[in-house]
Order: sequence, then C-alpha cells, then structure tokens
Amino acid sequence: MKKIILSLLVAGSLVSCSDNKFEEINTPVKNPAEVPGYALFTNGAREMFDMMVNTSVNQNPFRLYSQYWAQTTYPEESQYQMVPRQIPDSYWANGYVNVLNNLTQAKKVTEPLLEDVSVNQEEIKNQLAVIDICIAYTYLSLVDAFGNIPYTDALNIDILTPKYDDAASVYDAMIEVLNGSIANITDGTAAFSAVQDPIYRGDATAWKTFAYTLKFKVGVMLLDADPAKAATLISESKDHIFTSNADNASIEYSSTSPSTNPVWEALVQSGRKDYIIANTVANKLNDLNDPRLFVFAQDPIAFPFRTEEDGAGETVKKDSVFSADDVVGKVLVYEAVDGSDSVVYKKAPFTVTVEEEKKGVSLIEGGVYGTANSYSSFSHIGKAFYEPDLPGIILSYSEIEFFKAELAERGVAGYSAADAEMYYNNGITASLAEWGITDATVVADYLAHPQVAYATAEGDWKQKIGSQLWLALYNRGFEGWTSWRRLDFEGFVAPPGLSLSDIPTRFIYPIQEGTLNGANKSSAASAIGGDEKTTKLFWDKN
Repeated sequence: MKKIILSLLVAGSLVSCSDNKFEEINTPVKNPAEVPGYALFTNGAREMFDMMVNTSVNQNPFRLYSQYWAQTTYPEESQYQMVPRQIPDSYWANGYVNVLNNLTQAKKVTEPLLEDVSVNQEEIKNQLAVIDICIAYTYLSLVDAFGNIPYTDALNIDILTPKYDDAASVYDAMIEVLNGSIANITDGTAAFSAVQDPIYRGDATAWKTFAYTLKFKVGVMLLDADPAKAATLISESKDHIFTSNADNASIEYSSTSPSTNPVWEALVQSGRKDYIIANTVANKLNDLNDPRLFVFAQDPIAFPFRTEEDGAGETVKKDSVFSADDVVGKVLVYEAVDGSDSVVYKKAPFTVTVEEEKKGVSLIEGGVYGTANSYSSFSHIGKAFYEPDLPGIILSYSEIEFFKAELAERGVAGYSAADAEMYYNNGITASLAEWGITDATVVADYLAHPQVAYATAEGDWKQKIGSQLWLALYNRGFEGWTSWRRLDFEGFVAPPGLSLSDIPTRFIYPIQEGTLNGANKSSAASAIGGDEKTTKLFWDKN
C-alpha cells in the first residue's frame, strides 16, 4: 500500500496530490509495489468488523450511546462529548481509510483478472461481488452515523475537496451495488479461499444471502422515509434472507494477537478498567428475570439476602457477597430492611423482590449511566467479553426476526399482524441461542414472563419489539443505538444534568473537515438541518 496516500486520506477531506513526483515519493523501496487483491480484501474485511466491534472511546462509543455500558474514570463519552477526543474523525477515517480504501484497491487489482482467460471467471466475479457487498455495508454504516457523506468524489486522489452526497442517494447507490452483487454471484463456485475470507470462509452463496439480508434491512430502515421503496426492497429480498444463527455475518477472532477481538483488547490487553455494565440495561435484565443476565454481566456486589436450599440449610449473613455460581439453583430469602419478618422467596438467579414499599434486591447492579463510577462498587461486563476470540457480528438472524415482527405490525405486504408474536418470539429465542441459552424450559419461562410475553408486555408494538431488539443487540452498540433512534422506544435515561433530548441521533462531522474541506462540510451541514449531534437523519422521521 502507498502509505502517503493513506495518510492523506485521513479525516474526510480524502485529499489527493497531483504533484508529478507523487508516484516517485510513494514508490516502495523494499516492499512489493503490487499487493494481491485477496490480501487487500482480507485486510479491508477485518477492518470493517473492527470498525463496528471495537469499543475504544476514541473510535466507537456506541456501547455507551446505546446505554449498555457505563464508564468509570472518564464519563465524557457517556455525556455525549464528541469534540475533545475527535471521535467522529476516527470513525470517519476507519471507514474511508482502513476499510473503503482497502476494498476499493482490492477491486481495482482484481478487475483486470476478468480479462485473464487462465483464471476461473465465475470465481473472479464472485470475489468482486463480495468486495462490493462489504463496500455497501461500510457506506451504509457511514450514512447511518453522519447523514450526507462523500461518495461519488470519495477516494479519488484527483479530487482534493470531495463534495458530500445526499444520504438518501447514497442509500440508493448501495441498493444498486447490492443488486449487482446478488446478480453476479454464481452459487456453487468459490469466491475467496477459506483462509482469505474470515467471514464466510469462501462460501459465495452465504455472501449472497448476506447481501439479500442487508438489502432487506435497508428496506426496514426506509419504512418511514420511503414506504413504497421499502416495500419493494423487502419483497425482493424476503425469500432469501437469514433463516438461523448459522447465517449470521460473523468474523472469527483468534485467541492470539494480532487477530484478537478488539473488545478483549480494551478490557484485558489495555490493563484498564474503564467499563462496567450500565444500570439502564442491568435494571431491565433484572426486572425481566432475563437469562442473559449472567452472560452480559458478572460480579454482583453485596446484597441483603441469605441462601437456603429447599427452604432450609445454610444461612448466609446479610451483606454477604455472592457470585452467580453461589446462587444459581438456590432459593433466595430476602430479609426486610426494616427488621420485620416479611420475606419473599424466589428461585435464583435474577432479581429478588419484596412488597413495593420494601427495597428491591438485584443480583447485578449497573453503574449509574453518564457518571464516573467506582469499578469495584458495581457489576462488571460478562466473562464472555473478556475472551480474545469472542466472535464479532454485524448482522444477525435474531435482528431479522424482530424486523419481521415490525413488518407484521405495520401491515407490510407479505407479513400478517397475526404473526407478529411468532416473529418476536423467534427473535428472542435466536438471541438467547447466540449466547448458548437453549434449554427449552428456560426459554419458555422467559417468553411467558408477563413483561416479556407479547400479549402482556407494556407499551405498543414499537415499545415491545424495540426493547427486546435492543437487548438482543447488547454486543452491537451501533445497532442498539440505531434501534432506539429508529423506533423511539422508552427505557433510555438521561445522564445527570442532561435530558433525553440531548442523546445523540448522529455523529457530528469530523473536526478536521472544517479545515480541510470546509465549504463542502458547511453545505452538507446546511442540507441535513445543521451539524448537530441531535439532528435527525433522513430515515428518522418520528
């Protein structure tokens, strides 16, 4: 790769250099001048996942915006401060430089092989289709973060100040990219090799299914902005989308560097203790007796209860510290804080409750969202997230089932309102299975919980579907934030001193764009209604 080209592409100016000595300056002395297309694709695909999976406060604050995690020492990101760390700049650079530049270069290197009769032409077409699918996903993610973005002028070294394209037009362009990819993939023929493809291991048909599912999701995103177009996209895709967790767009991370999950790098390799589970999601999980509770969190703190087996046996002192292993399968006996004999028995794990006038007890206690919390005083992120090889997911079957429930409630052609509950239950069940929770009794009990069961859960369909979709997206902060932006369900809280109206609905444009591409940035800001973190994107109509 030409490192100087890459450095000039950082920030959104996507600048170029027309100096005649540019190629001479960038000609590598010791490294090969040409990089194979498959190597560029592999690197671009990994960067695409890292961009969405990582949890660095400098690049990806979305687990905070979605209120899954709270912070300890430095809560600025939970208070929606984007400027001090120039977070939008980093996300923008990740998308354009680390991902799109690699992928577009992979395409340029691969396209000439279509003229080489010695290679399998169907395989090359499959490779180009897979590259395009990743390009489409990345541009869609940039639009969903910022709104209007450079597209037609992007990554062109001859254009120093790229114009910004209308967000809806970028969506349209990506629909065409996905349609072209779907049409060009030949089933039964390989694309990249299993080693070169860290997502679907060379399975071109699986990539086609991903493309259809991404197109289906685009349709869902457009339901409020352009219902007719949304219905068309959904109709064209619905018979070819994910049907199980085996279809998930997931990358396999390694247990050893340099291919470990970026979340592990932030939680373990960094040696820092910056994150704990937020009370927003912890309280919800506790209230629902959610079986994902001890997957998403660990290390409960002291609670005033004792444990007994079969109503008798060992009594534990008040304020003892319990772990999940201590309480699973036992009966918890709450000792009322006023010293009375009032107690409530309930199977563990989850929440132990007493009468409304008594103090409730939770096995997991989240940190106060939007503030600096003591790491040792609150429950921690679940053990699974401390594993270096935890898979990263960018699109899942559970998400699609919740979308279907929404389509059923909206009366979109092909979906019946009578099936909304079925799709909703499918989404929950698939999410539980993602985390290894497959026991039929556990699943059935959860679906029957009065606050989970579709017939009795509180709120309208947006509230029911949205809140469960949000829980299912716990490890996908960007999409958890997007689900709230799009469906406006209740449950998010305002950080102290702020209001719900302060929660961002987009990233502001990169700070450096004001210097490097100021006129186009100003024009884009005006077009979307202002470069504010609370400006709503074109698909966010409610």
